[in-house]
Amino acid sequence: MQGKVMSKFLLLLGPSGVGKSSIIEELIRLDNRFVYIPTFMTRPLRKGEKNKISISAVKMNKMWNRGKLLIINDLYGVCYATPRLPIVQALAKGNFPVLDWPINKMDIMKQVFPGQLYVVYVLPPSIEILQQRLSKDNRDIDGCRLRSAREELNMYKSSRYIGVYDFEIISEENQISKVAQTIYSNYLQHLPRQF
Repeated sequence: MQGKVMSKFLLLLGPSGVGKSSIIEELIRLDNRFVYIPTFMTRPLRKGEKNKISISAVKMNKMWNRGKLLIINDLYGVCYATPRLPIVQALAKGNFPVLDWPINKMDIMKQVFPGQLYVVYVLPPSIEILQQRLSKDNRDIDGCRLRSAREELNMYKSSRYIGVYDFEIISEENQISKVAQTIYSNYLQHLPRQF
């Protein structure tokens, strides 16, 4: 007897430009149980960007004061906020909530969703390829994202993040489908079953 598969909250970690958004889109194509948890942010949407919601800082603060947000992150001069309710609803329905998340904020998710996380660290093939990816859409004009990525990858290489993630994978060039399929297979293997 196999039992009913329970869900876990899939968090994708890794530096900016590593391909987390593309991986999430592919995961949703692979299995419609994946539910992207849209992030609120205080900057306008970039061309083609569809997985985030642009709101004012005032509205974000009101949502925070009402307890609707898990956290507000300040990254590169922009505030990003993660809503609580869509995650809870997705888990309750047996869907697979998925979100890209900063590694230095893992404590929050572990406290709010103990035992309900499956965490994947996504690495770039090289720092040079990451730099090329970041320069494609002018998202790193001042080099801040690349500097932050170098710092994070140096901490990763120093084994500082051992135990923070369940699985790691390299986001090879032009291999998003393969990368997503590998993450999906490993995610499914780690889902608990209810008998």
